[in-house]
Amino acid sequence: MLVCICKGISDKDIESAVHEGATGFGDVRASLGVGGCCGQCASYAKDLVKDTISQLQLSQALHLAQEVSC
Repeated sequence: MLVCICKGISDKDIESAVHEGATGFGDVRASLGVGGCCGQCASYAKDLVKDTISQLQLSQALHLAQEVSC
C-alpha cells in the first residue's frame, strides 16, 4: 500500500527500513524521506514504524524464548 504519495513510499518500504535497522520514525524519515513534503502521511507512517518495531521486538523475544526452552 502506498503510504507517501509525494515520494512514492510504500508500507513495505517502511517495514524494510525498520528490519534493516531503523529504530524510529526519525530514522525512517532520514533514509526514505517519508513525511518530508506535504506531511499528510506522517501520522500513519509513525504508527506503522511503531507497530513494525513492536512486531519485530515480539518476534525476537519469541525466538529467544524458543531457544532458551530447547
